[in-house]
Amino acid sequence: MDGNTEELFEIHEKSEKWFNDHMVEFEHKYGSKFFAIKNQEVLATDEKLEKLIKIIEEKGEDINKVFIASIPPKGLAAIL
Repeated sequence: MDGNTEELFEIHEKSEKWFNDHMVEFEHKYGSKFFAIKNQEVLATDEKLEKLIKIIEEKGEDINKVFIASIPPKGLAAIL
């Protein structure tokens, strides 16, 4: 991996861990939504991924450095 790829991997790995550590809190506070996370901070949330991406771009954030995750609606199961 080149330096940029390693940096992005590290950013996303830290953000994913932080999101997972706070998922229950986020579910209570925001419900089932998509989340944009950067530097252990929720930048934005929305029910639609396309709208969340637009919000991130409007804030001038580099989409590559923003971790996007979601909390599915209660009762929805996903098989990965």
